[in-house]
Amino acid sequence: DLSARGMQKLDPNFTCSEDTHTLILDRNNIMKLDHLERSPGLQQLSVASNRLVRMMGVSRLTELRVLNLPNNSIGYIEGLRDLPHLKWLNLSGNNIKHLDLSDNNISTLGDLTKLLALKTLLLHGNSITTLRTVPAHLPAQLSILSLAENEIRDLNEVSHLAPLHELEQLSIMSNPCVMATPSLPSFDYRPYVMSWCLSLKVLDGYVVTQKELKAEWLYS
Repeated sequence: DLSARGMQKLDPNFTCSEDTHTLILDRNNIMKLDHLERSPGLQQLSVASNRLVRMMGVSRLTELRVLNLPNNSIGYIEGLRDLPHLKWLNLSGNNIKHLDLSDNNISTLGDLTKLLALKTLLLHGNSITTLRTVPAHLPAQLSILSLAENEIRDLNEVSHLAPLHELEQLSIMSNPCVMATPSLPSFDYRPYVMSWCLSLKVLDGYVVTQKELKAEWLYS
């Protein structure tokens, strides 16, 4: 535990012993996660309440299970692709604008309301079945949201997106609720979605047309 030591960076010769699996660097003034490659056995890393602007240095910690980086100035998520064992991630209280959580087998939406700068959230290719927690868990200022290729079966779930007043781009394609069936071979779901998402400009990759806006008015 090296918390509150006034550290601005890690020494180039910094290393953890082989039997050390947890490193806590909370409440320092660290701006970059350099020189972690000499401690590849770390499984838990906490650098909360520092001055981090980037997180690339974590990519060398291939055994990492827990990564705790709240209350920094991180604006971009990086370095996670090389962490196959990561199970728990906390990035609350940062400046993240773009968050890609696609293809992660996510079934429920966690609380992202503390990501106050978040504009883009990519959740395609997961196992989400309901959007009921959206009003409580997603920041209202989201402008781009991808929910394609999930398991949403009821189109009424999109009603929970109504509080996202700045949502301009939405993708829900390849969910059961919008896929053609023998009984509904040419079902047009777009006007109904627009009746709940009033600020939409692009839905499933296609620009919203004036004709669709008139149809949306009939729904609403």
